[in-house]
Amino acid sequence: MEKKISKTYQAAIYLRLSKEDGDVDEGAKLVSNSISNQKALIMDFLKSHAEIKEYSIYVDDGYSGVSFDRPDFQRMLDDIRKGVVNCVIVKDLSRFGRNYIEAGRYIEKIFPMLGVRFIAVTDGFDSIGKDNSSDLIVPFKNLINDAYSRDISIKIRSNLEMKRKRGEYIGAFLTYGYLKSEEDKNKIVVDSYAAEVVKDIFRMKISGMGQQAIADKLNAQGILSPLAYKSSIGIRLKTSFGTGNSAGWNYVSVTRVLKNEIYTGTLIQGKHTTPNYKIKARVDKPEEEWVRVGDNHEAIITPKDFALVQELLKTDTRCSPAEEKVYPLAGKIFCGDCMEGMVRKTVPSGGRKYVYYVCSGNKKQKGSCSPHSISEKELMDAVLEAARFQISTVLGIGEALSVLDSAGWKDTGIGKYEERIRLETERKAKTEGRKLGLYEDFKDGILTKQEYVQMKQEYDRKLEESENALRSYRNELKLLKEDKGSRQEWIKEFKKYENLTALDRNVAAILIRQVRVYEGKRIEVIFNFEEELDKYSSVLGGTGSAGHTEGMVV
Repeated sequence: MEKKISKTYQAAIYLRLSKEDGDVDEGAKLVSNSISNQKALIMDFLKSHAEIKEYSIYVDDGYSGVSFDRPDFQRMLDDIRKGVVNCVIVKDLSRFGRNYIEAGRYIEKIFPMLGVRFIAVTDGFDSIGKDNSSDLIVPFKNLINDAYSRDISIKIRSNLEMKRKRGEYIGAFLTYGYLKSEEDKNKIVVDSYAAEVVKDIFRMKISGMGQQAIADKLNAQGILSPLAYKSSIGIRLKTSFGTGNSAGWNYVSVTRVLKNEIYTGTLIQGKHTTPNYKIKARVDKPEEEWVRVGDNHEAIITPKDFALVQELLKTDTRCSPAEEKVYPLAGKIFCGDCMEGMVRKTVPSGGRKYVYYVCSGNKKQKGSCSPHSISEKELMDAVLEAARFQISTVLGIGEALSVLDSAGWKDTGIGKYEERIRLETERKAKTEGRKLGLYEDFKDGILTKQEYVQMKQEYDRKLEESENALRSYRNELKLLKEDKGSRQEWIKEFKKYENLTALDRNVAAILIRQVRVYEGKRIEVIFNFEEELDKYSSVLGGTGSAGHTEGMVV
């Protein structure tokens, strides 16, 4: 017999749907059909419940049931606290929420404490007329709903991870310089206009300009910032590049472009995660766990230029307000005695300005180093002379190697290392065979335990030597087979500057790794491509020390 209810109720009809429920897709209407179906079912329920005199409708369309931080759910709670609502009606318990603990807290504690009636229509649950069986059914159904959310979350995470590994772009925001492909929404294509701006930014950086100077130049040229540009072509997305459509280029936005590896054709995703399906706060993942897919899309910047810019960013120093470009050797000059940076100083005297570099070590810690200095002109002249000598040396080695190539040196070298690998492999196999026989000799009493241990250690040592030798020979063989293209690349860098007359930031960035100034004005210049130069100097019978060029400035 149905229990007669004398009290009247002002109800909140709560409707919810999310993408994880499988009824919402990107083309869904603002209020989905499933929301309409929930409403229709509850309205039909109200026809047989005259005690519910009034109702208001609360809709969260597109919100997960795991979190209760939903706009209309919170509005409904406010109305409950105000006394406007004293009854909550949902289609079923899963529409109310899929968090087992939180849903139970509302149904079993909060609503009864506030005198709120709770009804889940299709689950047949009504807190007014519930019996002992309901006390068991509701927590059980909430637990099932919670488990469903966990299962969906795991499936979504797994699916997204597979997409990342396939190189599919799943980001919500597009990187400046790219657009989504019209044929495949998970692929990105180059935006020709923005890509040219990206190229200009990298060119300006390599030429020696600082990020703020680049930003100022872009703004002066009327180049729209990433956010403003996206807005201008109809992409209504938020971005961290600026806070409004009027936001221009600045130091941060230029730096982000310069540091983004996506421009080399490499897609990096999965930098952040959430602890679990109940906690939505994002946490950073360690870099080794990022998903990196190379040659994934059309590159805007060459890997070589990108790597060069990363080196520049590491050694960058700020420009003075009156300067647009960074000084050629900025961030590369160190004291050779204490390895602290040399600081650039300008001293006005007699209507002229004198520029020099002084060791900062003594200033940081008195007595740690001598306060030696060198004039900028002396330093630049010495480094220029060293650079010219290095360029001449490299080009000379390049010519000598070309002669050797024509004489079949490369083929001879390949054959030599292939033979070494064959012989070492045979030697290793014999050692392994002898080691395997040791135990049998020990078991048969031919060897004592001490002899067995000593001989086993000796064979282990020989096997390790063979493995190291094979690794070295294989590396050398690989280098020889790949040699011509890679050698041409680094020699080509020096070839560009064979008629060098002055140092600029571009030359310094490409050729020079570090400049060390010792007390007494002795200067040591350490160049890039040092390993390659050592290798080929050795091949030609040189000392392998050409990578360090020293000069004495008097």
